[in-house]
Order: sequence, then C-alpha cells, then structure tokens
Amino acid sequence: MKKILFLAVVLCGATVLISGCARNISSSTYDANTVGAANDTYECVVVKVRKVMVEEGERLEDNKTGAIMGALAGGALGHTVGKGRGNVVSTAGGAILGGIGGAFAEKALKSQDGLEYTVRLNSGQVKTVVQGSDNPLYPGQTAYLIIDHRGRSRVIPR
Repeated sequence: MKKILFLAVVLCGATVLISGCARNISSSTYDANTVGAANDTYECVVVKVRKVMVEEGERLEDNKTGAIMGALAGGALGHTVGKGRGNVVSTAGGAILGGIGGAFAEKALKSQDGLEYTVRLNSGQVKTVVQGSDNPLYPGQTAYLIIDHRGRSRVIPR
C-alpha cells in the first residue's frame, strides 16, 4: 500500500511540474514586466493564416523533467515486482521505460496549436508572427501588429 501511495505522489508531482513547462502563447496574455511599457503598433492587413504546432523541447532529450519523473515512477512501480535479481531487473526496466514515457509525456504537454500570420503593413513591409490560436483572424482582416520593447509581437483585430 505504501508503494502505491508513493507512486501516486510521484505521478502527481510529475504532472504538476511538467504542466507548468508550456509557454503561454496567447495574443491576450501579457508578461507583468511589460505592463506600462510603450509598444510599437502598426496598422496592417492579414495576408495569410496557417495552422502550426508550437513545441518547446523539440528533441526528446530536451524533456529532462518528464524523463526523470517517469524514471522515478517507473522504477518505483518496477520495484514492486519480483524478488532478488528479478526485482533488480524489473526496477531497472521500469525506470528505463518510465523515463522514455515521461519524456514523451512532457513533450506532448509542451506542444500547442498556433497560428502563423503573415501581415502587410501600410508601408508595404510584410511581417510574419506566430501566436496562439485563441483569437483567430482571417485573410483580408484589418489588424494591428504590436511589437513590445523586448521584441515579442502579436497580431490583434483592429
């Protein structure tokens, strides 16, 4: 019973740690450090919209938190099986499989749907911005391109 409780605690901890890894790419969310700062804003027209996938930790090895937490949980689960050498093998096997599974789980949790906007400024210059799909725009729609002092851009309806 203690082993199952330990495994449940490890899995819950892993879920909390991993779920906080994904960056918020919404066009409606601002970092608290940018509030009150003046941004450059340009009138534009949306030329093209394309669905994209935004990933942090593109390679499996970039997902260390998930791999570590998965290895701990897999090792704990594997440790509940067998005796003697069999227990050592099942613990090691559980840790390896859990590590791989945890890395894949973290990668999936850090992937988000996004939209790539190509916009034409009134000056004729063309810019491309990728952001979350929470406030979709469509080709031909007038919009504003906002660029903050740190370079983060967003396209919002006019």
